[in-house]
Amino acid sequence: MTRIVRAGLIAEREGPVMIEEVRVDPPGPGEVRVAIRATGLCHSDLTASRDAPIFPVVLGHEEAGVVDEVGTGVEGLAPGTSVVISFRVPCGRCLNCLRGREPWCEHPRGTAEPRVHRLRDGAPVVPFLRVGSFCPYVVVPATGAIPIDPALSFEHAALLGCGIATGVGAALFDAKVEPGMDVAVFGLGGVGLNVVQGAALALAREVIAVDLLPEKLEPARSLSATRTLQGDADTVERVLKLTGGRGVDVSFEVMGHPEVMAQALGMLAPGGTLMVLGAASREALLSFAPRRFMSRQQTIRGDSLGACRPPEHYPLFARWALDGRLQVAPLISRTLHSLEEVNDAFAALRGQTTHTRRVPAFRYTRALAAISAASCEGEATSTARSGAKGTGLSSSLIKAAFAAT
Repeated sequence: MTRIVRAGLIAEREGPVMIEEVRVDPPGPGEVRVAIRATGLCHSDLTASRDAPIFPVVLGHEEAGVVDEVGTGVEGLAPGTSVVISFRVPCGRCLNCLRGREPWCEHPRGTAEPRVHRLRDGAPVVPFLRVGSFCPYVVVPATGAIPIDPALSFEHAALLGCGIATGVGAALFDAKVEPGMDVAVFGLGGVGLNVVQGAALALAREVIAVDLLPEKLEPARSLSATRTLQGDADTVERVLKLTGGRGVDVSFEVMGHPEVMAQALGMLAPGGTLMVLGAASREALLSFAPRRFMSRQQTIRGDSLGACRPPEHYPLFARWALDGRLQVAPLISRTLHSLEEVNDAFAALRGQTTHTRRVPAFRYTRALAAISAASCEGEATSTARSGAKGTGLSSSLIKAAFAAT
């Protein structure tokens, strides 16, 4: 059956989130429709409002919910199954997929045709990263809806789909941090804190957490950072001193600022790797000295979703969250109560308000929002002193208590 619901759309570049009625069609063959119970507001959603190629777009890509309806040919999923959605579903046909390198799929799958349309004019709505969870129902390929243990709360499960997968996965599966290695993490938002957790799980010797904002250091310490530093122009020298002049084996830049990437590269040991997780603007450039880079046999590696294989790793992360190996509660700091509050959260992400820095509940990581079914049915960074300013709140989590009708 078709669902008529309210969703948060952006109709034009850099425009605000507008609450509009949309039509969500039933799933096609090999697809499922999921009723969203919790979804994240990530900095990537903010950049999408600037960089999306087509509008209108419905944002949201970090979510958990229950299967609402299955299309023909779907096996292993049934209405009521608790799932986390992966925004990257391998096509199975590109050269990387055929080589067993599914995390680097060249043509991630979406639905066969648009499944969400604006009600007032019938215009198709583009789901950000093929999900679009600022809508209470989403339609995705069935292989992108990953069953998880229902004992894990939806608000915790939602974080598996981006922040935890990207951060923990980057440390464990992409950078492949080994016991005894030294690592540095620049930027202690939702992803950065999960890099800290992943490096600790990998038994790194030193996990040096760096951020411009001193209030973001304590959460990193609680998640097993061995040392924390307030970032400044002397961060490279301070890290080199902490490591006996050698530098770190892996540095993670999680904020998307070339100035910070240069710092993270400058503290690498011989043979070290700079992991770039932060989404820089499309015009940003990184300059470095190639001769020194070559002589020290170093690597710069981009990362998106932590080289995770969601059908394998999301249930694993869920088990780790349930048994305490992964800490999820410290990543949640705020509750929003309706989709109408999303624009305020975006303003905080842009650093346009000081409100978030005055409310003790904010820890500049993720925010949680309970959205009633009635409201939807009818859903800073570490830099050199001369570099970019910190953004404060790094991402938000919106819990959507969407009831199926």
